[in-house]
Amino acid sequence: MSLNRSAEQTYRQWSTPILLELKEREHQMNPSDRQALENVLLERRLIDTGNPAGSDRRKADPTS
Repeated sequence: MSLNRSAEQTYRQWSTPILLELKEREHQMNPSDRQALENVLLERRLIDTGNPAGSDRRKADPTS
């Protein structure tokens, strides 16, 4: 595994629980912080956008 790939995997492993915790506390944030969090969650595909069949959704089996 390349160094960049390893760093990305470590980043995602550590940051996902933190981002999900922030999502639970978003009601305590100011509007600009909430929007920034929403943008990151959408980019990382950690929230459901309501389109389960859309091209923006991850596939359960990456080989298909």
